[in-house]
Amino acid sequence: MEQPKNKSDKNVKSPDFHGAALIDDNGREIPITEDMVQDAFSDLDQKAEDHSSKKTSSTQQ
Repeated sequence: MEQPKNKSDKNVKSPDFHGAALIDDNGREIPITEDMVQDAFSDLDQKAEDHSSKKTSSTQQ
């Protein structure tokens, strides 16, 4: 049995989550984008560098 077609369905695009999403407090799915992942890694790298430089400067005193 064929489903009835709704003309408005053609205009609605579902985001392509590729299975990766965050769920907010209201139950909405927020897709995790490549930019979000890259920003998170950049933040981690920066924090690691900051932590490493603090350790190095404290051991040199």
